[in-house]
Order: sequence, then C-alpha cells, then structure tokens
Amino acid sequence: MSGTYKVGPKTNELIALLDELASVLESDGNTQWSSWMRQTRARLINSDYSGIEHLLAAYGGMGSLSDVVLGQSYEDGVFQWKPGHVVLNERFAALREKAWQLAEAIKRSQ
Repeated sequence: MSGTYKVGPKTNELIALLDELASVLESDGNTQWSSWMRQTRARLINSDYSGIEHLLAAYGGMGSLSDVVLGQSYEDGVFQWKPGHVVLNERFAALREKAWQLAEAIKRSQ
C-alpha cells in the first residue's frame, strides 16, 4: 500500500522519533541508517504512506537496522568500544523499538 494517507498523532510521534533516531545514528557516524530514517521522515511529513513501508523494511534480515550496534571503533586492527557505548546503545535500542511499534500500529490502522 502506498500513496497519501491522513497523518494522525501516531505518525506525528513517529516523525519526531525518526528525527531523534537519525540524530543518534549520526552521533556515531552511521550515515547509512541516519539517511534511511531521514528519508522515511520526509515521506511521512508529506503524508506518503510509503514511509511506513520504508521504515518497516529496515527491520529484519542480516545487516538490518535490528543488527546495528553503536559505539564501536576499529583502529589499527584493534576493535574498541567508545566511552559511553552502553548508554548510547540502550537509547538507540529503545528508539528503534518504539519506531517499529509505532509503524506497526499505523500499518494495522490503515
């Protein structure tokens, strides 16, 4: 299903959440997924239901948003955790889960 739909409170909440999610990803240098979140957000702002489908397509499968772990670095052949990685990943996981829940709720209501 794609096309225009009526943006309601859940979509508005999701739009704000996607902005926050993109910022968290950008703070760790993850431009691929931050761009995905910003593209999704732009679609939803334009009342384009394909934004819901686009977001849900990010979840599941190898290399998906569900697999992303933030706060890692690899320098000179050595893997390291960045300071604050636990808090960063907890926040990221909570935002990622909430975005999925909202998108699924919106999908069910259509």
